[in-house]
Amino acid sequence: MKAIRIHEKGTIDNVNIEELPKPEIKPNQVLIKVKACGINPVDWKSTVYGYFEMPYTVGTDISGIIEAVGTDVTGFKIGDEIIGSLEWAKQGAFAEYVATETKYLALKPKNLSFEEAAAVPLAALTAWQGLFDKLNLQRGQKIVVQAAAGGVGLFAVQFAKWKGAHVVGLASTKNEAFLKSVGVDAIIDYKTADFSKITPDFDAVFDSMASSEQTIPLLKKGGNYVSITAKPSEDLAQKHAVNATNFLFHSNPDQLKTIVNLIEQNHVKIFIDKQFKLTEAKDALKYQHEGRSRGKNVLVVN
Repeated sequence: MKAIRIHEKGTIDNVNIEELPKPEIKPNQVLIKVKACGINPVDWKSTVYGYFEMPYTVGTDISGIIEAVGTDVTGFKIGDEIIGSLEWAKQGAFAEYVATETKYLALKPKNLSFEEAAAVPLAALTAWQGLFDKLNLQRGQKIVVQAAAGGVGLFAVQFAKWKGAHVVGLASTKNEAFLKSVGVDAIIDYKTADFSKITPDFDAVFDSMASSEQTIPLLKKGGNYVSITAKPSEDLAQKHAVNATNFLFHSNPDQLKTIVNLIEQNHVKIFIDKQFKLTEAKDALKYQHEGRSRGKNVLVVN
């Protein structure tokens, strides 16, 4: 099978297509014929900075069809269409086949294509856990979502609106009409806004761009800030009397099932910016690195 592998960190150009044997499954695993892979910022960052043990197959998000089931597996069967974010430490998504435990999987939303479905797991779980596990967002609260038109941001916007929050998106003006079409109540243009003149009356900030110096001061006293990148300054948080933290998502099949239900009930839409073939993975990672995507980018495998 074809797989996108890297043996040495330092540059995206170190990524190559290799031929590997089809994985053999353990009793607690399933074999998945991968149909598409979601592309996330960590995929290019890990090739440059070496987050994972080398060599490895790049990627974490998949959609596909179960082709074989281990003897100890329950709840899944051959032919099931699934999505999932694979074991973080091992990665392994950008390949024609994947062997994985079912605790990383959920059934694919019935109303999505495989390409759309592959865009869901990591970004949606990150948004869900940030909003509800870390920020404890409640109906009627006012939240700023940084990079609102990005992959994680669009999920965060839609989950927050579903919850009944007032959502302000940090984005460029060119995305204003698009973001309002998915429920954003207002936008702040991060390129031109004078943050010092914005009234600090927000309950929560969801930050995916390490913008704590700009966004923590937008919170009211006792407000909550969470970052999915850099750890915020404790001094800054204390100065503004807010709660501030950062976190890394984790695979959670129960949360993923809840998200699938919301998608099937049309509470959440999926937006694909660009699709690439598996053999174009290097170009796809470089495009992801540019950071200008509206929604998600996807590798089409089979």
